[in-house]
Amino acid sequence: MYDTTRTEADVSQQDIKISARNVQVYYGDKHAIKDVNVEILDKTVTAFIGPSGCGKSTFLRCINRMNDTIDIARIEGEIRLDGEDVYDRRVDPVQLRAKVGMVFQKPNPFPKSIYDNVAYGPRIHGLARNKADLDEIVERA
Repeated sequence: MYDTTRTEADVSQQDIKISARNVQVYYGDKHAIKDVNVEILDKTVTAFIGPSGCGKSTFLRCINRMNDTIDIARIEGEIRLDGEDVYDRRVDPVQLRAKVGMVFQKPNPFPKSIYDNVAYGPRIHGLARNKADLDEIVERA
């Protein structure tokens, strides 16, 4: 449980899991997110609450670089995970997304069979040695 009696001065850099500074997001000419600054502490629950279309999901997609998949998206500012800039060119987005998952409000399966959608995660993470192992994982799921 987070100690609510701690002051800002008590929070060390080691306590900060995610840090965003001056984050701006653009979709083409549309300025979707303006000046987001937030620190999310390690081992805490944080909620982003607001009306539909206010930028909650857009900001979350910035953390795991899902906006990289949108041609007209442009992100400015700095987002750090465990002190590392997630937009540093040395950061592999696939590895980042393995650490920073997202659960969507509406199911958004890949345009594949149900089997392939269920098998996708175990397959890319090497959790099955062969097709029989993968079949068993999918059957259990």
